[in-house]
Amino acid sequence: MFRRFREWVARFMIGRYGNDQLNRFLFGFYFALWILSVLFGGWAGLIIDMLATAAAVWLLFRMLSRNYTARQAENLWFLRWWTPTRKWFAHQFTRIKDVKRYRYRRCPGCKGMLRLPIKRGRRTVTCHHCHAQFQAFFL
Repeated sequence: MFRRFREWVARFMIGRYGNDQLNRFLFGFYFALWILSVLFGGWAGLIIDMLATAAAVWLLFRMLSRNYTARQAENLWFLRWWTPTRKWFAHQFTRIKDVKRYRYRRCPGCKGMLRLPIKRGRRTVTCHHCHAQFQAFFL
């Protein structure tokens, strides 16, 4: 029984776009909005639920679309926005994790971010990117 259903789904999806990073993001966005609509009642919950439904409809439209070039262009646009945003959040989580062992300082020469081990007091730091030296103070 399940084998026939799987075969039917496989035949149905032939030539369709399927899943990509934007669809995964839309699913997470839909799920978060759905949780919020359950938590909030009344008009706010209804509006949030409508936004969640719109995200789900867009997700299904993209997944079942046969226009590969348009869906790939949408995904490329999303990745141009999402990749730096994801890297920024990953860097912030790393900084929080390293708060007991390292301090982060910007190099005044090249504006690069340096991860420096905590050694109390004032010390001279050399940037490994541009080899500029500057004073750093740690409490």
